[in-house]
Amino acid sequence: MDKKLREYIYKETEIELIRHLRNNMPEKIWHNFVFYVFDYGNYYLILECESKEANSQNKSDEALITELTRKNEKYVPDEHSKLICENKPIDKIYIVRTFLHFSDFRNFTKPEKIANRIGYKIKTLIKGKSDPLDEIISKTTGVGAEYICHPKSQEAENVALDFANIIDVGLLIEIENKYLRAFLQSNGFGFHIWNDKYFYEVEDLKEDTELYEFIKVEK
Repeated sequence: MDKKLREYIYKETEIELIRHLRNNMPEKIWHNFVFYVFDYGNYYLILECESKEANSQNKSDEALITELTRKNEKYVPDEHSKLICENKPIDKIYIVRTFLHFSDFRNFTKPEKIANRIGYKIKTLIKGKSDPLDEIISKTTGVGAEYICHPKSQEAENVALDFANIIDVGLLIEIENKYLRAFLQSNGFGFHIWNDKYFYEVEDLKEDTELYEFIKVEK
């Protein structure tokens, strides 16, 4: 059997939604740990974190990706949702893509096993549903170390195809010369925000450019 790279990249329907977002100013942008919402009043676009099976030498490894869908209903924020901005035109938008691979398997320590079970319960609580893949992973006894790099880097070229993953992890959105990093980092679950900082200067993205490919979406 031929070795094959595994790809979790945006489908054409999702790219059309990204273009819609680029060309139509949302009334509000909301952040929740597991999703971003682009609120248009009577409908909204939602960018969600999802777990997928990864190409890896270890059966339990997962790839964390994002999926973009449209919901034809009003968005009702919950207690975990935070309003980021209102009525701000989007100047530029980029698909954020990275290359994911893993090291060989190692056994978890006892604290790591406990942390995995707790993490599974928290994810289930936040998402409001149980994911079979999450449950399997929460019961595993070990995992390989995770690595991400730029898809066009030398590091990516050196990885065997059957252990290689190309994944779209979210969006980089330019608003008023600052950047909203609406993407997953380091194959971690959820959209992590530190100190309520959502917008970054271009110079803050230098390290990101070494790990991610930013693909500009035209109008």
